[in-house]
Amino acid sequence: MDTEKLAILERIGAYGDAVNRRDKASWIACWDEDAVWSIRDHEIRGTADILSAWETAMDGYAAVHFFSHIGRIDMSGDTASAQVYTIEYLTTTAGESRTQLGEYDDTFRQRDGIWRFSHRAFRVRETR
Repeated sequence: MDTEKLAILERIGAYGDAVNRRDKASWIACWDEDAVWSIRDHEIRGTADILSAWETAMDGYAAVHFFSHIGRIDMSGDTASAQVYTIEYLTTTAGESRTQLGEYDDTFRQRDGIWRFSHRAFRVRETR
């Protein structure tokens, strides 16, 4: 595997690790400064608003266990795209538990030698 794809895999892994640890500094470091997060019919732009939306969402959960699987990574110079499938085991602050299966369509940008998300589009595939 080439070093560029490995760097993207590491970024995807760092994202999930930050979710599981609720580490907002590490989580937002995964995003490019002018990134877009498309989630549940909302489009959130820029790291300040993306972080605010994530903090609000995470406040609703007592526990989050996030796991991902890479479907593909396609490289093109200083940009890349990936398909990422997710499983989340969620417990709300009210004590309700559910499992959510999802999918990310990702775009990455490399700046100053660092790969970050420039766009993440999430959709729920199934909730149990």
